[in-house]
Amino acid sequence: MDAYQTLKKLWHKLGFKGHINNYSSKPLWVVVGTGDKAVAFPLPPMTRTPPDVDADGFRRVDGKPVEGHKSWWKIYSGSTMEIFDNGDDLNVSVIKKTPANDSEFAGKGKKVIYENSKQWAVPIKLIDDVQRNKKKRITKYHITEVGWVKPDVALSMTCNGEVANARPVFPSTGKPYIRTRRDREIFNNLEVKG
Repeated sequence: MDAYQTLKKLWHKLGFKGHINNYSSKPLWVVVGTGDKAVAFPLPPMTRTPPDVDADGFRRVDGKPVEGHKSWWKIYSGSTMEIFDNGDDLNVSVIKKTPANDSEFAGKGKKVIYENSKQWAVPIKLIDDVQRNKKKRITKYHITEVGWVKPDVALSMTCNGEVANARPVFPSTGKPYIRTRRDREIFNNLEVKG
């Protein structure tokens, strides 16, 4: 057994799952290996894989290549892959991915089964605005698909992985709070909203 298979067994015991967030405008197929077969589900724009599902890979619905590869891109348990538009192409943000074909997921000589379930994907929830008091402290967060919520609710949702663009912070002194996910964009930071 190679090192990856050993790690994969450990990740499954610990409950680590692979997730895919589709921030692009392109519909995707997401493949999930279920032991003796592999099933692909649709992942429309601005949706993500369900939290209880261990996603194994993705490809474009229209069959166009992603980063030069026309078939599946495989991800690893515990990874979160984020997909963004880059003109007509896609940018993929993940620590490690490898090109794969159907047999990588379904078994030698087998094909991936396509399930066209409209109820499978979960809408991506983002903090897109804040309300502040006179002292400039955040009193409410606006979360897409939810609406305005109090800070403790937003913190709980962030800790449970329900909010894609925020991370919880637990300082050694003071109350826990939410910060924006680290990226290169400045104007999406909570500090400049509200």
